[in-house]
Amino acid sequence: MAAIPENRVFGFDRVHLTLDAAEHPWLIAERGAVEAHWAREQVERPWLFNGTVVLNRGLALEAGVISGISHRAPYAALLHWVKTRPGADVWHLFGSAVILSSDGAMLLIRMAAKTANPGKVYAPAGSLDETDIKGGRIDVEGSILREAREETGLDLSRGNAEDRLWCWRRGGLVGVFRRFRMDDPAAVLAERIREHIRTDPEQEIDDVVVVRSVEDAGPTAPPYMRAMVDFHFSAPGQGGGWQAQGNG
Repeated sequence: MAAIPENRVFGFDRVHLTLDAAEHPWLIAERGAVEAHWAREQVERPWLFNGTVVLNRGLALEAGVISGISHRAPYAALLHWVKTRPGADVWHLFGSAVILSSDGAMLLIRMAAKTANPGKVYAPAGSLDETDIKGGRIDVEGSILREAREETGLDLSRGNAEDRLWCWRRGGLVGVFRRFRMDDPAAVLAERIREHIRTDPEQEIDDVVVVRSVEDAGPTAPPYMRAMVDFHFSAPGQGGGWQAQGNG
């Protein structure tokens, strides 16, 4: 098994995560710190919900497959991990749906104020959770479709999905992307998403951001998203510029 490359976008074939019903060893060791951090978060951001997410260990890449072991964990543990970024064997892997319009734009979303990432701009994404556990494995690709549907109202299973997955990693954070080319132009897709935002009771999304160049994502896009935007718009002929013209 090989280490997952860092700080660059690379293509691969699939994710294979197997669920371990036991608690993550890191969570057992850090339980007191996790609970103390969550108590502080509850004071500062009482709207956050401590639901069940998935944390991983032992992630590696071999023959085009990212594999590892997954554990259920409270959202509080993930927040503590984000704050501390420990050197322990803890991995936060998540899937993102990169939505492409028929006229060559990428549609991102901006998170609302009362979320864990207010003002951040990125592709529809979310932490793996209980609904993504299927028969002892983690359905990352199902999570990509689910998060896109929840956050934008779009059914990406009707779009043209690129065969390849893409990945960007820094430390234990692993972003997995699949690009979907839709039949409608950006203006039509953006209005559909905005209508969904207006009627969504969760109110997690603030607006749509239409991206046609590297600069359009703006300064609040996190590093993993900036890397994917740069890759997509700056690497034609190498799989990066997969847009309305085809798989590239």
